[in-house]
Amino acid sequence: MLKRLIPQEYDFFEWFDQAAEHAVSAAKLLLKLTEHYADADPIARELNSIEHACDDVAHRTMEQLNKSFITPLDREDIHVMILRIDDVVDLTNAAANRMAFFGIEQPTQYSVNLAKQVVRGCEKLAEAVHGMRSTKNYEQVMRDCIIVHEVENAADDILHAALTELFATEKNAIEVIKWKDIYETMEKITDRLEDVANVLQGVIVKMS
Repeated sequence: MLKRLIPQEYDFFEWFDQAAEHAVSAAKLLLKLTEHYADADPIARELNSIEHACDDVAHRTMEQLNKSFITPLDREDIHVMILRIDDVVDLTNAAANRMAFFGIEQPTQYSVNLAKQVVRGCEKLAEAVHGMRSTKNYEQVMRDCIIVHEVENAADDILHAALTELFATEKNAIEVIKWKDIYETMEKITDRLEDVANVLQGVIVKMS
């Protein structure tokens, strides 16, 4: 009976891992879409399926959180972590959908570079999330989180350069609106990655 009453704490870590892996898969598909835009439709459909799968993981995590009296991390940290990882996948899917919906002719090099940063950030975040299972991994988790912060800074720089060139060279106002939205959506992905990294670093401070 006691075993039934006390939830298995690693259930949460398993769901974190699943959500983070969905983020990595989504990021790689976004990069693939920017580099192979002729295949945008099937790539976008696959990305949309991943987005639904990650939503399911987030919903199950929140349901378990609401039922659990004992959790391996603070309830607020679990709540923020799973929702922000889900946000990463949602925004990744949104960026791909915007390219298709706006009917762009071809992704720019700036969009490719932003997608590369998203992949790098998602991969490091997945490593950091998995490392949270054991305190012996905390130093490496902190290093992974620092790289996520570097990714966010790099994405900011790319966004700044992209918008500067866009406003200076593009004469079609509609194209400016389209690309500004795409670039900013892609950069927001790295903001959400940084949010998760901040939570992880806060957890480590609390438990040290």
